[in-house]
Amino acid sequence: MGATVDSFKATHKAAVDLLGQIDSQSGQKRADTLNSLKEALLAHVAEENKTIAEAIGKSDDKSFKSAARSFIDELGKIAETALLPFFNKYSTSAAVDSGDFVSDFDGIKSALAGRIAFEEGKFYPELEKVGY
Repeated sequence: MGATVDSFKATHKAAVDLLGQIDSQSGQKRADTLNSLKEALLAHVAEENKTIAEAIGKSDDKSFKSAARSFIDELGKIAETALLPFFNKYSTSAAVDSGDFVSDFDGIKSALAGRIAFEEGKFYPELEKVGY
């Protein structure tokens, strides 16, 4: 594995660990951990976008370039339509202890698990082929 892909996978593991912590917390501690997850995921998305844009510039493979552009576009849509609204809605201790939180959080956990599986199983191997 490339160092970049290893780093991305380590970030995924840290995010999964935070998701598990959130399940067992409440109140301000849950809100704080959720905020840590938000910061980690947004930094991860920014780093992925930067790395993938760089990889697009270095690659001559049209198929990779197309897949990479789709990856970036899809990631942006996920952040804009799901992650940011969720984090904005649940930014306080009262909100994370509300009745809606568990259902919404389960949806986010499921979506993140699916995205991580896709990235690690399908896209990262392609990224490694171009040296990352």
